Amino acid sequence: MWSDVRPPTTTQVRDAFGVEVGELRPHPGGFEADAFTDGRWFMKLWRQRPDSDAGLALTAELAARGIPVPAAERALDGSYTSEHHGRRYALFPFVDGRQGTWNDADAIARAMRAVHEITDLVLPRTDMDEWCIEVLRDRHDHPWIVDRRDEVMAGVDRLEAVIERARAIDMPHVVCHHDLFPHNVLVDRDGRIATLLDWGRAMPAPREHDVFAALCGPDPVRFLRAYGAEGLDLTHLEYARLARSLRDLAVRVFNEVDLEGVNTWGFDGLRRVDADLALSRPFCDR
Repeated sequence: MWSDVRPPTTTQVRDAFGVEVGELRPHPGGFEADAFTDGRWFMKLWRQRPDSDAGLALTAELAARGIPVPAAERALDGSYTSEHHGRRYALFPFVDGRQGTWNDADAIARAMRAVHEITDLVLPRTDMDEWCIEVLRDRHDHPWIVDRRDEVMAGVDRLEAVIERARAIDMPHVVCHHDLFPHNVLVDRDGRIATLLDWGRAMPAPREHDVFAALCGPDPVRFLRAYGAEGLDLTHLEYARLARSLRDLAVRVFNEVDLEGVNTWGFDGLRRVDADLALSRPFCDR
């Protein structure tokens, strides 16, 4: 999907962060970044937009409060990232473990609930501005989606309408990860959460902006019960679930990568939205 890339040298890392790293070897990363490790440090090298400094700084605060999160290393210039060939990178302590799966749903749900108990951090709140709306409107004739243009535009129109409704509802805000899926969880040999990864998009938001992840798994009710969900707001769930599918569609169309994911992450998810929301109704007040 992406061309090979070399990480910064040990000297470059030392000059930027003041730490000594060993030989950096490729490590499974994700859709947005390449990753490397020497077994002690983990490096995330973003392909495009890096995580915010506020999100990276948050990892230290969460770790201090007992949440299993690898705290980003602060660079010598006071920021949390440095540049390498026009791309930003950050350093974290390396945490060993297997990638989570939906079989770990109970543990992930409980970890999510623990994060949501944190309500006193002063951070910029979500504004629910969705970049995917403009991207999909501008690229509705892209060859990957032109044959389903009406379906895409109907989803975009619906998202704009649900954002307007959601903004009118006064909701408590908690620390939300916004992508707390199994691929961002490492699990130890005993089946316990070793760490929760990728906090760069975290900000205070209604808890539904995290809880919607339950609806994307194979057993939403199990996840919601393990979380202890009750009194959820259906409008915010609809926003989060719908926005996720449209974002997954837009990022692939915009970057022209992962045609298969346009279907599996984009259209398949988009077509599940109403069925997923129906499963959540017993846990909702409105």
